[in-house]
Parts: sequence; C-alpha cells; structure tokens
Amino acid sequence: MELIITAEAPAINTNAIHKGDLIRARYSGWTEDRNGQVAAVTRDEIRVIWQPGIRNVTNYYSIFVSEIADGLWTVKWSPDLETLYVYDPNPEPNSDGGGEG
Repeated sequence: MELIITAEAPAINTNAIHKGDLIRARYSGWTEDRNGQVAAVTRDEIRVIWQPGIRNVTNYYSIFVSEIADGLWTVKWSPDLETLYVYDPNPEPNSDGGGEG
C-alpha cells in the first residue's frame, strides 16, 4: 500500500495509514528507529506519539509529506500487527522497495 500519493502534489495516503496504527520510523538524521502509535494523519503530516525511555515522558514527532517525498524517512506501519506495510526510499537491491512486507 502506498504511503504517499502524487496527483498534482505529494500527499499522505489517508486510506493507507490511520490514527491508532503502530509505526516504526527513522528520519535520515537519526541513528535508530523510533516505535510509536499514530496520533493523527492529514494529507500533509503523520503525527506519532512515542515514549523515549524516560519515566512518565511522552513525546510526539511529525513526519511531513515533503520529507517523505524527499526520501528522508523510512516508515513501517501496521494496523493489526499481522499486516506490515513498508515505505523505504532506499530499498535493498533484492527487495521491491515498498508495499506489503
């Protein structure tokens, strides 16, 4: 399932990812993935709630469609922990680079 759709301008496919989905994402400047839960989805942004490992602290991070389109994010998400969707701007040579994992 495609994470972004591009008709005239890039937009997040709100039929593919929903509030409540579990997500594992990595920004190009991060050293490791961050697991969380999708808190909100619009055509321009995915907002993720995550716990950084500090007691009683909850943070949010945003994944913007422009950054996804620029290849700055690798995103894996699941609505049910049975189906895994993957968006990888730099797929391994032996993978298909996206879709259902």
